[in-house]
Amino acid sequence: MILNFSTLDEAQKYKTMSNTIFPRPIAWITSEDENIVNLAPFSYFTPLSSEPPLIIVSIGHKENGEPKDTLANIIKNGVCTINFAHKELLQDLKNSAEPLAKNESECEIFNIKTKKVLEDFPPMVADAQCALFCKFVKTVEVGSRFLPTILEIQQVYLTDEHIDLTGHIHLENIGRVGTEYLVDSIRTK
Repeated sequence: MILNFSTLDEAQKYKTMSNTIFPRPIAWITSEDENIVNLAPFSYFTPLSSEPPLIIVSIGHKENGEPKDTLANIIKNGVCTINFAHKELLQDLKNSAEPLAKNESECEIFNIKTKKVLEDFPPMVADAQCALFCKFVKTVEVGSRFLPTILEIQQVYLTDEHIDLTGHIHLENIGRVGTEYLVDSIRTK
């Protein structure tokens, strides 16, 4: 079977891509604006370059056409923190995907604890094993409601027990597999 993307609608393209390009890491992004901490997961996320250390995350717009809070905060403030979730954080990750008003914090509503690690960046999820502190580089207009956003990694937080003496990092990040999550080789809805 050949699926001709020129004949598919956006939902069919998304379904095809999200169910074939996997597993995908999840960028669980904290951003801030006016003392409100926003936390949202994005599964269209991948490394782009190691020198400079760039990543790209595709962030959609709200149904009314406005940028999602995460995108608006990143563009306005120039920074964000990407947290990696592990299996103990799966329910928090799912909860944080719920749409909330801009003046509501997923961290407060769903009792997701954060901690401030670097003064110039939004807080990270307190129980995350790894976080990337990133600076906004630019968005790439591709003519859709999604806006690929390029970020440069400035610093990385790692819990001591997840990096060995040779510098190898051992994490158990949750990834996206279609509509399911990949956790230690176990899929869960």
